[in-house]
Amino acid sequence: MIYMKIERMKKIRENNELTQRNIADILKVDRSTYTGWEIGRDTIPLLRLNIVCKTFNVSFDYIMGLTDKLTTYEQIDIDAKIIGQNLKKLRQKNNIVQKEIFEFLNTTSSTWSAYERGKVIIKTDFLYTICKKYNLSVDKMLSSKD
Repeated sequence: MIYMKIERMKKIRENNELTQRNIADILKVDRSTYTGWEIGRDTIPLLRLNIVCKTFNVSFDYIMGLTDKLTTYEQIDIDAKIIGQNLKKLRQKNNIVQKEIFEFLNTTSSTWSAYERGKVIIKTDFLYTICKKYNLSVDKMLSSKD
């Protein structure tokens, strides 16, 4: 499995003169867990990434490298149903069948279906990959605003 390294997490941490331990404490995880996210050994879940974005007032798009424009955080409640609705709208708008997306992401049809139905929150790296491929904003995909 390939994990997503969010390059700007380290930059933001260092710019704020914080240690990995400091950020781990903010996120209520072990330092080793945070370190895994920062170096790309593991992928940070969206709920934890939301805390990072809120704490440092940066958008998901900025921290994930989808934009170089330093945009500020907009209050987002990570909601699997809203994300699922947005994923389904994206697929329908682009006339994409589910099979095309779940094969592109190298996942299963049942996993993708659970994302679209809002049963589970999509993995951060899957959402990033979709947004990158279709030139979308992660912030907008997480939002109930059109």
